[in-house]
Amino acid sequence: MSQQGESPEHPELWSQLQREFVTNLSDPGLRMEEMPRSSKDRCLWRCSKADCGYEWSAILRFRIRRTNPTGCPECWRKRNRAPGPGESLADINPVLTKQFRRNLSRPGRGPDTLRTQSHDVCEWKCPQGHVNPATVANRTNGRGCPDCIGHGRSFFECKVAALVEAASGLVIELDHRLRLPGRREDRFDMFFPTLGLLLDLDPVWSHGGMASVARDTAKTEAAMTAGLDLVRIRERGLPLLPVSGLMHYEAGPGVDPEEWASVIGYMLRRRDEPWKDLDAVQVTAALARASELWQITVAGPKVSALDVAPELLNEFVANLTNPGRGLDHMPPGCNDVCIWRCLEPGCRFEWKAPLSARTLAGRGCRECGWRKTGTENSRPGLGESLADVNPVLASQLVEVIGHPGWTARDLLPNSNKPCRWRCPDLECRHEWPAPPSRRSGQGSGCPECGRRRTAASRSRPQPGQSLQDRFPEIAAELVEVRGRPGWTATDLRVSSGMECRWRCAKSRCPGSWAASPEQRTRRGGTGRRCPECYPPRRPRVG
Repeated sequence: MSQQGESPEHPELWSQLQREFVTNLSDPGLRMEEMPRSSKDRCLWRCSKADCGYEWSAILRFRIRRTNPTGCPECWRKRNRAPGPGESLADINPVLTKQFRRNLSRPGRGPDTLRTQSHDVCEWKCPQGHVNPATVANRTNGRGCPDCIGHGRSFFECKVAALVEAASGLVIELDHRLRLPGRREDRFDMFFPTLGLLLDLDPVWSHGGMASVARDTAKTEAAMTAGLDLVRIRERGLPLLPVSGLMHYEAGPGVDPEEWASVIGYMLRRRDEPWKDLDAVQVTAALARASELWQITVAGPKVSALDVAPELLNEFVANLTNPGRGLDHMPPGCNDVCIWRCLEPGCRFEWKAPLSARTLAGRGCRECGWRKTGTENSRPGLGESLADVNPVLASQLVEVIGHPGWTARDLLPNSNKPCRWRCPDLECRHEWPAPPSRRSGQGSGCPECGRRRTAASRSRPQPGQSLQDRFPEIAAELVEVRGRPGWTATDLRVSSGMECRWRCAKSRCPGSWAASPEQRTRRGGTGRRCPECYPPRRPRVG
């Protein structure tokens, strides 16, 4: 029993396990030497390293297996996450290190023990004094202070707020953030601290989709359930939110800041708040203050995406996450989802992708990538083309649709590219589209010839069911089948509607007439008979 658990292949590992073994948790009192090496007992272990001493539980068989034996998890975390010499955040990015305040994920670990791509959430303080959490990787990849880059604001909101402040004398806080019960942090366009009033502006360009309606409805319901005073002003033409008790106001159409400010003034006057009409000079002064506020709060980063990748300027169409923000106001690592348009001739494909995927990851047009990859993968190697593998099928190829100039030597036998083929039958010469994979893999041929063969096979009788088999007396009078040279009574079904020519079987009767087999075999074979031998009845005269 003393040698059951010992592993002769790894004596050093077995000795280490004996030093780290504390107790058997599954079967207390059982020593390690008494357990087989395949034991599933869970044991308590203590790390044998002098600077660790960490205790953990693990199954014995997992600690002595040949591949990937388990060890001390604390040592593993230190070994795999601690940076080496010159790899820490403090060594690589001293400027960012100055903004570091504390590690929220693992208190005690600082820039000297963090890698630049660590996912630890840390607290940072920007040069303007704003404190915000973010992962080390996001800060390293270029994400800046959200308060400094104006995230969640727009120039339109700044102008409306400046006009309302000038006309009412009230203080307005832009981009007010609240964490409502059961939700992540919500943002409200304006907040009047003295009134406790939240205000959201809903222009069509940012609230026109069905997803926006659902998002606005959920946010409004959560705010009203929490007892908050919320008012929404929606652009004329947008559907009203299905929220009971919500006061709706409309403005527009368009985003004229003076018109939207006048709607807010109407709302404030109904609440008995002060309001005065502004003259042209006061409006100009308010809009000038809004421009100054916008320049201060939305000043571009020191290193923008436009500085890093100026070639993206012509492909940039719009910012979906924060409409109005351009490449000069976004850092290279910004994750705003944008619309891009390919400039390659013949492409002009539009797609959505985060800015960081284009600036940092270097991703380009998906359509061009698919086309390039598809073209490279579809070209055959030496001796692998359709012309080499199946020359008979290649001789029927007319063209490769969408690829002018391509021949059978440019196609793989199992290619899915649409092609045009011509039937080799001189009496047919029908042309039809189909990929080579369908022709070579499934063995499909000319559809027109197939239809003719199917029609012919359907008109042929089953064995023992032909006109010759069932009505030999009628079959003896058959002369020809119109349109089917060479057909006889054995090729006709009894119910066939094909027109045939018949001649009376009586030697002295010259009767000859046209009828189908179905007409002749009616009433047990007494259908349309020889008109000479069986003349049609004359109608009775009253």
